[in-house]
Amino acid sequence: MSIGVARPFNNYGPGMKINDKRVPADFAKAVYEGKDITILSSGTPTRTFCYIADSITGYLKVLLYGKYDYFNIGIDKPEISIKELADIYTAAGKEIFGYEGKVIYNISEDKEYLTHNPERRCPDITKAKEKLHYEPSIEVEEGIRRFLLFIKENSEGEFLW
Repeated sequence: MSIGVARPFNNYGPGMKINDKRVPADFAKAVYEGKDITILSSGTPTRTFCYIADSITGYLKVLLYGKYDYFNIGIDKPEISIKELADIYTAAGKEIFGYEGKVIYNISEDKEYLTHNPERRCPDITKAKEKLHYEPSIEVEEGIRRFLLFIKENSEGEFLW
């Protein structure tokens, strides 16, 4: 059977509800509401963040591959810390919303929070690049800017919540 399996890595962007409880949505919500961005860790864990347009391109390539296989779909660079991600949201938020919040650090009330959270999460997308010619290209700064612009332009719609 020609079944393709896509394993998504940290996708974000339009279509993501800002009450989603994942970091990109939490930071976007804080910016939109004019609240401080709260990081419930040291901010040092690193991740890559794949903008939805690049993710969908990868999913379509998996779908059209025509043979059984599995692929990591995400972006492999830049790998940034959660603190760096918060700084990118802060800068883009200032530009788009006139955001004046800051990044603060706190500890979660949930004792299990971050129990199974790795310090590093970066997909190996070599196979998708080689077999599918998958080349994600939207850098995180541009993706966050697009995401926040989408939220601003659609802030009257209930679908954001």
